[in-house]
Amino acid sequence: MWKSLAIRLCRLALLAAATWYPAAQAAEPVTIRLGDLAQSVNGIASGVMVSQGIDKKYGLKVEYSVYPTLDGLFTAIRGKQVDIGFGGWTAFAQFRSKGVPVTMLYPVGRGASLDVLVTKDSPIRSLADLKGKRIGSYAGAAGTATVLLRVLTSKYFGYDPGTGGQLQYAGPGLLPSLLEKGEISAALLFDPLAAKAIASGKFRSIGNLADVYKDKVGEDFLWTGYATNDDFMKARPEALANFVRAWIEAVNYVKTHPEVFVAYGKQFGFDADNVRILQERVNADYVLTWNDEYIRYLGNFARLSNEVMGAGFLDSVPPAAFTTRFVPK
Repeated sequence: MWKSLAIRLCRLALLAAATWYPAAQAAEPVTIRLGDLAQSVNGIASGVMVSQGIDKKYGLKVEYSVYPTLDGLFTAIRGKQVDIGFGGWTAFAQFRSKGVPVTMLYPVGRGASLDVLVTKDSPIRSLADLKGKRIGSYAGAAGTATVLLRVLTSKYFGYDPGTGGQLQYAGPGLLPSLLEKGEISAALLFDPLAAKAIASGKFRSIGNLADVYKDKVGEDFLWTGYATNDDFMKARPEALANFVRAWIEAVNYVKTHPEVFVAYGKQFGFDADNVRILQERVNADYVLTWNDEYIRYLGNFARLSNEVMGAGFLDSVPPAAFTTRFVPK
C-alpha cells in the first residue's frame, strides 16, 4: 500500500513539474525601458546585451532609447518615461536630495573617456589657459562632468567657469562644430565623439578630467552609473537584479570580443587604428565594483562639489541615492 502511494505521489510530482516547466519557459520577459544619451559608449554594452540575447537569458526585454541632450534624458528618468537610465552619479544623488525618488543601482564608467578638447592650432595648452574663455559642455549645469570640471578649475587652476558666464551647454554632437567655428574655445566631450574628434586631426585634448582628478586629489574618479525609480524598484526587484547580471555579462563580452568595436566604430566612421584607441579607452572606463565601501568613498567628491557649487548642491548625500541590493552575490 505504502509503495503504491509513493509511486502515485511520484507520478503526480513529475506531472506537476512537466506542467510547470513549459509555463515557466513561456512566461513573457519583463520589459525594461533603458534610456541613454545619444552617441554614448553605453550603447556598446547595451547593444551587445540585446544583440547577443543576454537580456532574454535573464528573462528581460530591453528597449534601448536615446535622448539628444542630458537634460532630456534626466527629464525622462525623473518622469519615469524610462525604467533605467544612465547618468552621472552626482546628478542622481542631487535628485534624491531634492526628494526625487531616483536610486543608482550600479556604476558604469570612471571617466577615462572624458576629455577637454581644443582645435589643433589653438594656443591653449592646459586647463589653466581656459581662464576667461568660453567652454562648451554636453553635461548641463548639474551634470557630473560639468561639476568635475568646475571642481578641478576652482580648486587647482584658480577660476570657476560656472560663475563667470564661461560655460555654454549644447548637445554632444554640436560641440565639435561650435569649436571649429570659434564660438567656444574648448569643449568637454566624451567617447566616441572625443576619440573621433581627436582622430580627425582637427582637435586635440588638453586634459582627461579623470586623470587630472587622480593627479590632483590622489583618488580614482567615478563618472557614471545607471539608476531607476522607486516605483519600478518596488514592483520589479527581480528584473533589476537580472538587469545588473545582464549588464555585467555584456561588459565582459565587450572586453573579450574586439570585433564589437569594429562594428560599432563603422557607425561613427572610425578606421581600424582609431577603433583600437576607442576600444582601449572604453574598456579602461568600465567599472565592475560596487559595494558600501565604494559608495562611502564618493563622499570626498561630494564635499568638493558642495564647496564649489554652493549651498543646495549635495549638501548631503542621502543613503537612498544608492543601493547595492541588486549586485550579484
